[in-house]
Order: sequence, then structure tokens, then C-alpha cells
Amino acid sequence: MQSLQNLARIASVDRELFETRIHYMLDLCSQGNLDGIVDHFSEDISYQMIGNWSMFPYAGPVRGKAAVKHAFAGVFTHFQSQGSTVHDIVVDGDKVAVRRTTILRNLGTGRADGIAIVDFLRFRDGLVTELTEVLDSLAMARLEEG
Repeated sequence: MQSLQNLARIASVDRELFETRIHYMLDLCSQGNLDGIVDHFSEDISYQMIGNWSMFPYAGPVRGKAAVKHAFAGVFTHFQSQGSTVHDIVVDGDKVAVRRTTILRNLGTGRADGIAIVDFLRFRDGLVTELTEVLDSLAMARLEEG
């Protein structure tokens, strides 16, 4: 049986790993490095965006690394991330919640603004196996305005 001190140390290492991975993946988003992001996903990843994404074909839940990469590629075709500010990261075992603001630029209209996003992730063996993103739908709609 693990001592409380050892369990606390293990939790601390996991938290540091998760935080490092999240910041690194957000940096990869800002660079438009889709392959680098997907390298941090498990083969059986489950992904879903929640918000008013009815105008995009990838709004529903998708499963599998190839399908998630395709969904992300669709987002990257319409929007460019210009950086994220992480406000909070909460770690509970293998589950992580991230509250952030990301500056997104609509590549069609040229408009850019801060979008409030909350990510819910689950890690397994150091890779993201579940990702749900909740986005500010009204702010996203404003980016569509010319």
C-alpha cells in the first residue's frame, strides 16, 4: 500500500505533467501545428465541442485519432488561434478542467476576439483520451460578422 506521502508525490507529478502538456498543446494550437497536437491524443480519443457550432460539420462528437484530426483541421481552416491565457487548471486524478481565453481570428472575416473556453480532459498513459470543449457561442457568432 502506498503511503500518503507517496500518493501526494505521485499526484504532484501527474498534475505537473498535465499542466505542462496542456500549455504545450495550446502553444501548438497557436502555431497551427495540427500534427503536434494530435501526437498528444490516444488512438481512441473521444472529442466534442459544445456550443452553437451548427454551421460546422464537425460539431457533433467524434471518436478516434483520425476523426478528431479531421475535425481540428476543419476548425483550423476557419480560425487561427492567436494565443491562450489559462485562468484555471483543476486536476482530479486523471481528469482535468481548464478555463481559458483564446484569441481567435476568423480567417474569412478577419475579425479577432477573445473567446471564453472551458476544456474537460481525461488522460491515460500521458495522452488525452477524452476532450470536451465548451465555447462562448455568442462570441463565436460575432467573429462571423463582417
